[in-house]
Amino acid sequence: MLPRILCLHGQGTNAAIFKIQARKLVALLEQDFELVFAEGMIDCPAGPGILPVFEKSGPFRMWLYDNWIDSEPDEEPDWSSGVQRLADDVLVKQGPFVGVLGFSQGAKAAMHLLRWAEKKYGEDSPLKFSLLVCGTVPGRGVRDPDDRRCKVCEESLALGRVKAESIHVIGSDDHWRPESEALLKFFEPETRNLVRFPGGHHMPLEDRVNTTLAQLVQAAYEGM
Repeated sequence: MLPRILCLHGQGTNAAIFKIQARKLVALLEQDFELVFAEGMIDCPAGPGILPVFEKSGPFRMWLYDNWIDSEPDEEPDWSSGVQRLADDVLVKQGPFVGVLGFSQGAKAAMHLLRWAEKKYGEDSPLKFSLLVCGTVPGRGVRDPDDRRCKVCEESLALGRVKAESIHVIGSDDHWRPESEALLKFFEPETRNLVRFPGGHHMPLEDRVNTTLAQLVQAAYEGM
């Protein structure tokens, strides 16, 4: 049985779409790993760049509420309303998994799940590594201390950093790049890897970049 990697899509997509988006990386990993593409638990509108290409590929889903448009934010520092459900419905029932791949909001959900597993299981956490692509961050990565969103980010960071090895992938032209940079702080520097690629808010398309990511995943697994 191949070791399994849990894959979490971005906001406003779904498991089938993410499998297409990640197809180049999947092709490099699927001989050594089984990639399990989980489905988000919350219905939502299509995300950026999804329409019109995937117009008939709904329903579209997300993992957690992080709406900051209204006067009060929906996001929680520890995502307590969703992480237990994700752990029960996916991590336990569909596992075991050795690592997790997350894109955009899926990377933020992965961080919450990794931290939850480490608090629950300690050094015996089943998730030993993560690959986080164009990730967003609790509090939406706000750096202005006077911004009301900054409190959520600070409270979440105070809950502790993820110790498992992490691979962070950041696009140079990603509009959410500041959030991806802020997400680095939620992981221990000693076990953190950073890969930058020339692109926007999407899975890397260059063969060279995907080869590098596949090699880093393999090295992380072998170093467990």
